[in-house]
Amino acid sequence: MTATNELLDAVRTAANIPSDNVLSQKLGITRAVVSAWRKELYPVPDERIAQLCTMAKLDGPTWAARIHAERAQSPVERAMWKSMLDRLSAVAAVIALVCVSVPGIAKAKPVDIQGFARSDIAYSVYYVSPRLCS
Repeated sequence: MTATNELLDAVRTAANIPSDNVLSQKLGITRAVVSAWRKELYPVPDERIAQLCTMAKLDGPTWAARIHAERAQSPVERAMWKSMLDRLSAVAAVIALVCVSVPGIAKAKPVDIQGFARSDIAYSVYYVSPRLCS
């Protein structure tokens, strides 16, 4: 399956759109245009890739790089898009790792505990709510 078809299917699933016809209406284009994208008769414009990704809350730059890498004319162009896609994937992996490792650090709240030690100094303890990054 091509990246364009995967994107169209992902958008339909995520946005709960039952058909390409309904998708085309939401985009303000004809059904024939969506059909032509699926058959790779002509490429999906970057503006439409961005619009589709916004509708489904998908990562636009990653999808644009995937689609451009797939339709690149030369090996040099294809390699450039694949390199960009690899870099985007690496950044996304680091962000996901941070979100999983430290899920609510921004929501940490101090709790002052008196008498925690044998002194007159109040100690603060931070607790983190176990929520996933959104």
